[in-house]
Amino acid sequence: MKTALVVVLAAGIALGAFAQTKTIRIVTYNIETDTGTTTPLPGLIAPSGGGNVSQGGVLEGIGEEIVAGDPAQPLDILALQETTSNPTTVAPIVSALNTFYNAPGMYAMSPFQATESGNSPTVGNGPNALVYNTTTLQLVASVPVDPVGGTGKLGSKSGEYREVMRYEFAPAGLIPAPSNEFYIYVSHYKASTGSTNAFYRSEEAAIIRTNETSLPTNARVLYVGDYNVDTSGEAGYQTILAATSPNGVAQGQGIDPLNPSASTTIDWSVRTTDKTILPMLSEKSTALDYRDDLQVMTANVYNAAPGGLCYVPGSLHSFGNNGTAAYGSAVTAGANTALSTNLGPNPFITASALRQDLTTASDHLPVVADYTIPVNLPPLRAGRLTMPAPGVFQFALSNSDGTSITTAQLPFVQVQSSPDLAHWSAVTNIALINGALQIADTNPPASQKFYRAIEVP
Repeated sequence: MKTALVVVLAAGIALGAFAQTKTIRIVTYNIETDTGTTTPLPGLIAPSGGGNVSQGGVLEGIGEEIVAGDPAQPLDILALQETTSNPTTVAPIVSALNTFYNAPGMYAMSPFQATESGNSPTVGNGPNALVYNTTTLQLVASVPVDPVGGTGKLGSKSGEYREVMRYEFAPAGLIPAPSNEFYIYVSHYKASTGSTNAFYRSEEAAIIRTNETSLPTNARVLYVGDYNVDTSGEAGYQTILAATSPNGVAQGQGIDPLNPSASTTIDWSVRTTDKTILPMLSEKSTALDYRDDLQVMTANVYNAAPGGLCYVPGSLHSFGNNGTAAYGSAVTAGANTALSTNLGPNPFITASALRQDLTTASDHLPVVADYTIPVNLPPLRAGRLTMPAPGVFQFALSNSDGTSITTAQLPFVQVQSSPDLAHWSAVTNIALINGALQIADTNPPASQKFYRAIEVP
């Protein structure tokens, strides 16, 4: 028996007339797969006690958490530090997430392979990388942010030891535009204490802030990664938070949601019982004693300025640490109540299993935050869809005020098709015939296909 083809018009009303946003979950995680190992450690994508990726690990568990009132949802961006390479470290993560969600192609990785000082990715210099959810976001660009002189200047010559990466994103299925794009800088600053290492970190921060001034003035930007910072007064951290970049341009100022006043007096490296500091600690999963992993954002993101990426207040946190575990204790400590009451309904992975997985997946905890992003479709109104001939579809298309579009508008109209409302591609063979938009699509699927029309610049 043959399956009938069902063709559905996805743009039936003037969607652009309504404010629409989507929540996305962003994670930064130092996964430690560059010190004696090259593949994901137990607990990251599969249970720490043994099992397969269909049973999940920390990354899948992140998608089960209710965050600041937002419902559980799979992660959308995973910024990684201390990988070994895309093929050996990152590709297994992509494969595991796709297997867990039973959705081939749902996750992908940036194709760019970052560089590290000394080309020694298995001795603590592993490169930064990124995984993203293709059903919610499209990766527009992956740009290395190198010191003056290129990768040959990585290391003590510049203070930037691991190549910083800048990723540009837009919502999946929409034309990238200033109103929906955002940028993420992923860094792993120089480790260890002492004035020399602190100076290196300040040099890397200066490179990042200077690079940011090449972006549009009002760009929405996140600065994430392993900052290796001890105190809030450290120069590198304060460089990211400064109102003016090192080259004198007043743009790109970062705001730390856990220190929005940019206080210089917080010490994250001393034993404390302070309930405002304890939840910030992200290292070590087996003995909490540092806040190394941060998500810092520009003011337009933090203040939820209309028209782009916006931070969900209160959502930034260290996954598996809510401040109930004492300084110096493991996240498996009996007093730790993190994840006990804020996993979604019928969680696939239990809180206790996730806390155990965290101690083997890495010496760091992942740092998670939720954001919203506008996903408005342009103000077009489409009417009834018909099929005047096999492989030929047409529908009435009008402007949101009810007037008909004209031939002169066709260069500014794009028709897209999708088999599942998640993966859209442009249909190029379109024409305006007798007031109707006609599509010639000679490669229909076996079961169903969706169409929509959007305006393009």
